[in-house]
Amino acid sequence: MNILTLGAAAAGNSFGQYGMLIFIVILFVGMYFISIRPQRKQQQKRQEMLKQMDKGDKVVTLGGIKGTIESIDRDNKEVVVDCDGIYLTFDLNFIRKAESKDNVKDSTNKNIEKKAESKDEKPADEKASDDAKETETKEAPAADEKSDDTKADDSDKD
Repeated sequence: MNILTLGAAAAGNSFGQYGMLIFIVILFVGMYFISIRPQRKQQQKRQEMLKQMDKGDKVVTLGGIKGTIESIDRDNKEVVVDCDGIYLTFDLNFIRKAESKDNVKDSTNKNIEKKAESKDEKPADEKASDDAKETETKEAPAADEKSDDTKADDSDKD
């Protein structure tokens, strides 16, 4: 059945011909709020991220390549990414995610501080067991040397 047939069938109802029109308008408004509006917000966030990118920022491309921005040419919409000494040129829209160099430094400093704190907070039992393991490894080679010497002495006796 097509829409005209449905509209003609609805003409007998209290809504009449305008009922179908109101239904279609409500459908389009619902689709706008469900899909179009969130997509526009996401697009605006992405454009803002691309505008804020600067030299030294950490980036991830759509292909999953991770690197640091070496230079940005906003006129040609190109970005040069340093991937462990390999310089690759990408289209600016090919960048999936970017973190500013300030955020990267802050997060690495926090990680270093957390590791230092976790090492300092070891219980006494773990520290004692670590010390015992170190002494065992130092004594083990000495025991092997003695056994080699005694074997040599045993062979001389024969």
